[in-house]
Amino acid sequence: MAANRISKKAIRRESIIQAAIEVFSKKGFQAATISEIAQRAGVAEGSIYQYFKNKEDLFFSIPIEETKEFRTQLELHLEGIFGAFNKIRKFVWYFLYFFKVNPEYGRMLMLEMRVSKSFVKTDTYDFLKKSVGHVLEIIIEGQEEGVIRKDTDVYILRHLVLGILEHIVTHWLLKGGKYDLLEHHQEVSRLVVDALRNPACLKDVQGHVPERTIDTDAID
Repeated sequence: MAANRISKKAIRRESIIQAAIEVFSKKGFQAATISEIAQRAGVAEGSIYQYFKNKEDLFFSIPIEETKEFRTQLELHLEGIFGAFNKIRKFVWYFLYFFKVNPEYGRMLMLEMRVSKSFVKTDTYDFLKKSVGHVLEIIIEGQEEGVIRKDTDVYILRHLVLGILEHIVTHWLLKGGKYDLLEHHQEVSRLVVDALRNPACLKDVQGHVPERTIDTDAID
């Protein structure tokens, strides 16, 4: 019986989270109301306060729940993949895929929450920072393999990877998601890998650096 009660509470909490994503994504934090979220979730308005202190608490709880799912699925996708660059390519693909199938959450996170001054003061912000540890681990792994550059701080390299991906997702959201977010993921992966690559690994057997070009207009 206790297990059933826990399960029902977990299901109800998840339904509230999903309803909140829809409402916040459509109306924004300021215009959204707890009553609308309750109606969308099919619960009494008072029920929401059993799980969240107020609207802001609910708003900033959403990324924690969604990021847990992101991390769980990413770990599954990375299983059996060897080599830092292969893992980077998979990370690029999965990051873009995640937001492609969760556009409402993407709009809420990228277009509203990240530009909120109060966001950086929340536990959610600290949680999200820690959640991108996979990228840092892959970069360090690549440095140990000798394929990723060591002449740049690892945190700057992490910012480079995430900054490119977040910009691409934000651009896609601002364009209304009118094109396939994954269409150019291989080109994006190549761009990221080339930026991370140890300069010594760029030299071919003749000792010169081969040139590579990417049509940046293609992902505009």
